[in-house]
This record gives sequence, structure tokens and C-alpha cells, in this order.
Amino acid sequence: MSRFNCLFWSNKNVTEVLNDATLIVNLAFDSNSLADSGPLTISGTGTGYTFTSSGRVNSALTLSATTAYVQVTGLRRIGTSSWPYSVAIWINPTSLAGGTIMPLSSRTDGAQTSAWCLPIMGLTSSGQIQIAINSWNGSNVPLTGPTVSLNTWTHVVATYSPTNGERLYVNNVLRANTGAYAFSADGVPMTITLGSSLNGTGVCNTGTIQMGRFYGSLDQFYVYARELTASEVSTLYNV
Repeated sequence: MSRFNCLFWSNKNVTEVLNDATLIVNLAFDSNSLADSGPLTISGTGTGYTFTSSGRVNSALTLSATTAYVQVTGLRRIGTSSWPYSVAIWINPTSLAGGTIMPLSSRTDGAQTSAWCLPIMGLTSSGQIQIAINSWNGSNVPLTGPTVSLNTWTHVVATYSPTNGERLYVNNVLRANTGAYAFSADGVPMTITLGSSLNGTGVCNTGTIQMGRFYGSLDQFYVYARELTASEVSTLYNV
């Protein structure tokens, strides 16, 4: 019997291979599109949204209508308890009227009835536009960051691992962290909705996040199935 040794060659470095293996979603909103630039091609769907040419990088998503939102579905890893994850996005808020930037739910309508739902990024209800992130370990695990400005692009990254817990980066600076804990998820594929809590308002576990519509623009949305390092956060910030 002959034995063959097969070698597989790639022109990608270790960092690029890791990125391909753990990048779940990348919506850049370029060319007025909700197409996913990541390897899994989980493109967005939604309603009431528009695009602006004045994005942080090229064009951006704009959510100004009361019914506007965009969502990505079938996110299995972020629905797995204690699985590391990271979400990153540029935000440009235009109003204090609402604050839910990124709710996570086991249902596409965002409702808690027979479902799991949690706003994982948004603005607080303090009357200012303070950025906040939220997680869950049987109760809310919230982090509150600095006040951000209206009509200004701000980069926000939330990372999680069982060892380091939740970390909040704003404009490439680590602003808050929780320490170790076990993220308690629902064990089913999840949906992230950008810009609206949909039917989750009033029923989801909110932490410090103000539920309701987010008004403004969003750009360069990423979801990873791992905890990004500070260096990787810096890379996203400096694109």
C-alpha cells in the first residue's frame, strides 16, 4: 500500500486564517449593500433603512425612520453558553430619543415570549448618550462607558471570554471590564438586530440600556466567535 503525504499551501498568514475561521459577519454597507464581506456570507435583511455616502469608511447604513432596522440571523456561536465573542461597530447617533443599537434574540421579532433576548449594546437612559454594553449570567452583566457626541462617529467594541469576562472599548481605549464570568446563552442560533429592539421593548433584560429605536448611522459591523485582542481592536479602529 502506498502512502501519500499531501501538502496544502495557502498565501494567507496565520492572522488571516484565524480571521477567516472566527469571523461570523462583516457588514461594511459599501455600495449601498447589506452583503456580508465575511466568509460565511450571512447578509443582512431589514426595512426602512437608507444609506449615506458620508460613512466612517465609504458609505454607511442610516436608520432614521421609526420602523427602520437591519438584522442578521443564524448566529450559532453567540448563542452558545460561555463561547467567546466580539461585536464591533461605528455609531453616529443623531437623537437622544432611543438607545438600542444591538439587541440579541433567539427570535427575529425580538420578543421575549418563549424566547431569549438581551440588548448587548446601546445608549443609557441617563439623559445623555452614554454608551453601554450588556451580557447575561443569570442576571444582567452591564458595563457603562463614556458619553459620546451626537453627529460624531464613535467606535464601539464589546468582547467576551470566560477568562476575561466582558470588555468595552470606545475609540480604541479600554473603558470598562467585568472580570471572569460564565455567559449564559439560550443554546440556539441567535439574531442581532441593528437599530431597534422591535417587540423586545418592555420585556427583555435591559441592564442600563435604554430600549427603543436608535436614530443615526452605523458602519463597519463585525461579529466574531472569539475575543478580540486590544491589538485587533486597534486594527478595526484604524481602518
